[in-house]
Amino acid sequence: MGAHGTVVSSQARRRWLVVLVVVALLAAVPVLLALRPAAAGEIEIGALRARIAASGGHPFHGYAQSSGLLPVPDLPGLSDVTSLVSGVTEMRTWYASPERWRVDVLDGAAETDLYQADGAQVMWESAAGQLTRIEGPQPVRLPRGADLTPPALGARLLALAAGDTFSPLAAKRVAGVDAAGLRIAPGTAGTTVARVDLWADPDTGLPLQVEITARGGSRPVFVTRFLEVHLSAPDNGVLTPPEPGPGVGSVVTDTSDLLAAANRLGRGGLPERLGGFARQATPLAAAGVYGTGFARFVVARLPGGAGRRAYEQVRTFGTAVGDDAAVLPTGLLTVGAVRGGRGTYLIAGLAEPAVIQQVVRELS
Repeated sequence: MGAHGTVVSSQARRRWLVVLVVVALLAAVPVLLALRPAAAGEIEIGALRARIAASGGHPFHGYAQSSGLLPVPDLPGLSDVTSLVSGVTEMRTWYASPERWRVDVLDGAAETDLYQADGAQVMWESAAGQLTRIEGPQPVRLPRGADLTPPALGARLLALAAGDTFSPLAAKRVAGVDAAGLRIAPGTAGTTVARVDLWADPDTGLPLQVEITARGGSRPVFVTRFLEVHLSAPDNGVLTPPEPGPGVGSVVTDTSDLLAAANRLGRGGLPERLGGFARQATPLAAAGVYGTGFARFVVARLPGGAGRRAYEQVRTFGTAVGDDAAVLPTGLLTVGAVRGGRGTYLIAGLAEPAVIQQVVRELS
């Protein structure tokens, strides 16, 4: 009996060993596929730039993840924005055209879904049970999760490039695609950006991975990439926004009304020049855009308590500049705040701390 038991045990061990080897090989397949050399065909750098710039017409759907390492504290009323650059953001995205798309930002069991359809945007916030319809153009708005998908961020950074140097990068496999690489080295003085590395599908130009490295750094401080992507049109049903129903709050917002209210708040406007840069034309008196290329920065006037709390956060984590101003460098994003009698100025951008320090002195 003992001998028979030993034989059975040995046979069982051999069978389980075979099973484990097979499982290990199957589990290794995705890893081996990811590690095999990418075989993106040779593509001239100018042609790749042109395809990326024109990629907004190509449909796709997939799952993306962004990761930011910037030490930005929560600012009053702006925590949703600061978390985008200082943490991990999970996104599912479906894109048919510039006029019809959807991005879901996932946060544990909750999610925020943004739809673009029928000339308006619809936002569904599952945690609050709130449905918001945003009508009208949005020439000025805060950053949001949908801006961090590789196609959105890649196209935006490419459009910002002014007098920059472009060079090819080795191909890389991204979400199963042999992606062609492109490096942007800013030619604009006064920016914190050392380089932007971008990999795109060589046929459609669709950006699949974007990395931003700050000056003085050797590793990217912000990365967004697809973990899964399909270069085909999504199902039309997934792009249809939800309708208001029982137990669902519903709000309709007209951006023209918001712009009018913001302009009343920002009576007097902002200076025509700051930090040596001219102000760019915007429809909003309470906010202004200055600078060129990657050295651009935004100045906004915040009212009352929100402005005071933002100033206190920047002052606490940053460096004082005089009695009523402070600057917070994060390695890539530079934030400044100036406390005044007519509200608080908040400054943010990819400009070097010296530039923002000059700006806060002028605003002081």
